[in-house]
Amino acid sequence: MGALTSRASSRTALMAIVLLLTAVGGSARAAAAPELTVSAAFDPATVLFGDRIVARVVVHADRDALDTNRLRIVADISPLTPLGRAHVSNSVHGPRLVVTYEVAAVCIVEQCLATHGARSLRLPSARVGAPRRGGGLAQARAVWPVLRIGGRVKMADLARSRPPFRSDLSTPAATYRIAPKTLALLLDIAAALLALAGVGVASLRALTLLRRRRRLDTRSELERALAAVRAAESAPLDERRRAVGLLARLLAKRNLRLAGDAADLAWSEPKPTPVELAGLADRVTREVGP
Repeated sequence: MGALTSRASSRTALMAIVLLLTAVGGSARAAAAPELTVSAAFDPATVLFGDRIVARVVVHADRDALDTNRLRIVADISPLTPLGRAHVSNSVHGPRLVVTYEVAAVCIVEQCLATHGARSLRLPSARVGAPRRGGGLAQARAVWPVLRIGGRVKMADLARSRPPFRSDLSTPAATYRIAPKTLALLLDIAAALLALAGVGVASLRALTLLRRRRRLDTRSELERALAAVRAAESAPLDERRRAVGLLARLLAKRNLRLAGDAADLAWSEPKPTPVELAGLADRVTREVGP
């Protein structure tokens, strides 16, 4: 009975030691691996004005303790000018998630100019946060290292009043494909030719108008009225009446009798026939003439 009691006590003590070691080991691992850490660095850490720089933020997060799907990184790299969008990559190492945030940039503003030696530039801290699975928000902050930016122009270069040139700075003599005097003469000749061409075109236009006027109808009013009456023989009634009425008005000054006959025919009923128009035109031609 005493032996059994001794064995039970030994087992109990052994289990207590194991539990104690487990607790100590777990607390040691928890102390050695915090739930959220962040670091920031430049590559390279020393550059010249306008050189390309890679700003890098690395985050280590405990996936068991944190909701890493909602992890947020805030990295303000101003006054650096980004050369494109940031590149984010993830990798998993057991319970740890490693997130790498990289952005290429240059410093081309006045804050990056160094009057003597190099300019030291410090950026705002990079921040990261993620919700805890048990509630609350885990946060971490990383301080950027000092970025040293060297100038490209030395004071000795600025002090030179007359910088050396490898080429001749004297103004070369002017050359022309056509001498100015020759060009002026050619332009005068061209202007004279254009003026003569204008006169020729105007003269041709005047001759054309003159020929057109000569081809115009030279018949008298009575002749044109008789021609209209003859043409109206096959025309509608209204045109017949107008043609005979015009002839009657013209005859009123030369032959009242024929004028009366023409007026009566113009307004005769039911209508002046083609035969009557032809007979009137023949009588006027015989008695009055063209």
